Amino acid sequence: MGLSIGDVEKITGISKDRLRYYEEKKLITPVRDTDNSYREYDNEELLKLMGIQMYRSMDLGVKQIQQIQDSDTIEGICNVFKKRQQELKLQMSELQKQNDSVARGIEDCEKITKYLGHYTIKKVRVIKLIDKIDDLTSTEAGAKFSMESDEQKIILRSFVRRIEITPEGIGENTVFVAQETEDEEIECVYSIVMERMDCDPLMDEYAKCMQWVNENNIKLGRYCYIRPLLVSHLGKCTESFLEVFAPIIK
Repeated sequence: MGLSIGDVEKITGISKDRLRYYEEKKLITPVRDTDNSYREYDNEELLKLMGIQMYRSMDLGVKQIQQIQDSDTIEGICNVFKKRQQELKLQMSELQKQNDSVARGIEDCEKITKYLGHYTIKKVRVIKLIDKIDDLTSTEAGAKFSMESDEQKIILRSFVRRIEITPEGIGENTVFVAQETEDEEIECVYSIVMERMDCDPLMDEYAKCMQWVNENNIKLGRYCYIRPLLVSHLGKCTESFLEVFAPIIK
């Protein structure tokens, strides 16, 4: 006499519903008792189920398990495993990108906590300006962000505003698609400011920055750069935290 569905559930840990599902998909074929129509599982079916458990540990689907069961060579089985391995490599690559983005988000939050509202001298990675943007809302700008961003269309981190510093005040104000260099850094006057939709802090921050620079006898280069870090809703309206840095001339 074979094992009952309840016995198999206890031995394998596979639920009765799942066992019936495997039977429906023809992954297993238990026999039916002629007297009561109860399912009976012999050693071959039990071995099949143990194999299915192993394949499910690889997150193989029904079709892939069917391919393994229908294969008449080890090579055929190995090809199913290799294909799954490639899928997993792609998933791991995507997860790593997500992890890197989350890690950067944490780093940005720490920057905001540390530098919001005051100025300091800090090393910043050199920014490579890739392409000028005339209108942030244009579809052409969106296409540039998509092409140039290393972070898959994360527009917030894909552009930088370059502001010319002149003796008379703020000069040219231009937005670029931008990219950080890998390891090159430059010493800058650095701060983080908060911008709200109903308030533009640019002029006030420029005045504060120039006062701090003069008090500390620092000479700045021609340009100051502004880059978005984080969008939040801490107040009644949407706010953005901006990273502001101006290279120092030694």
